[in-house]
Amino acid sequence: KGVDVVQSGVQLMNYHSNWYSMFNVLEYYFWFKSALHFFASRGVVPLGGNTVFMKRDMVREIGGWDADCLTEDADIGIRMASKGAKFDIFYNEELSTQEQTPPTIASFIKQRTRWNQGFMQILKKGEWLKLEKFSQKVLIVYVLAWPFMQAALVFFLPLSIFAAFFIKIPIVYSLLAFIPLYVLIAIMVISCLAIYEFAKTYKTKFNILYFLKIVIMIIPFQMLLGISAFRAIIRNLSGKLNWEKTEHLNIDYSVTTNNNS
Repeated sequence: KGVDVVQSGVQLMNYHSNWYSMFNVLEYYFWFKSALHFFASRGVVPLGGNTVFMKRDMVREIGGWDADCLTEDADIGIRMASKGAKFDIFYNEELSTQEQTPPTIASFIKQRTRWNQGFMQILKKGEWLKLEKFSQKVLIVYVLAWPFMQAALVFFLPLSIFAAFFIKIPIVYSLLAFIPLYVLIAIMVISCLAIYEFAKTYKTKFNILYFLKIVIMIIPFQMLLGISAFRAIIRNLSGKLNWEKTEHLNIDYSVTTNNNS
């Protein structure tokens, strides 16, 4: 197709391992199968993980990888976009790189902390300012600044619960305050549909109780993301930019998938 960069699919598989793994799996499913296609259509892609293919000449032109950036994949994608690179996203279930979500909460928080710190690094570097279109800049800033919004959730959620029970506000404001609840319900419905589609597509086991799990655990998972983002802010402020390696189990999910099918 005459493109400079191809991002192929990377998919977590162990959605049944623990209470947060399903949400982590769906994050990857939404990101690689849907969101990145939207970014590519806008001409700027924060590349993710492995299974990325790019023209060597363009890598040399932009000065190669930034070894000090904790999300060097997203960074090089943005810098390539600023040079006018053309992107294409390829997601095929049979050819996606299968991985697993971190096995413990501690390792998950470390992984997400690193991602958040990397996004903050890219935001601070300001390479995104070289993007040609204003819409591209807004889109990338939205992604890079998202950790700050997630960190705010750690404080706003308990405050919201307190306000709901102990603070009286006018009816109009009270009705407007329900908007986040409607968004949350929409996310729950979409997640339920997605986990069903995921299990069907990858021919893995599906249980109707997964829907109940999504409804019960979605807020705790959001709090987990908020804690990770808050930790990233603290580490950045204290100058801790070392790479915290993520623990992986290296399970062969192709065997599991074949057995389940």
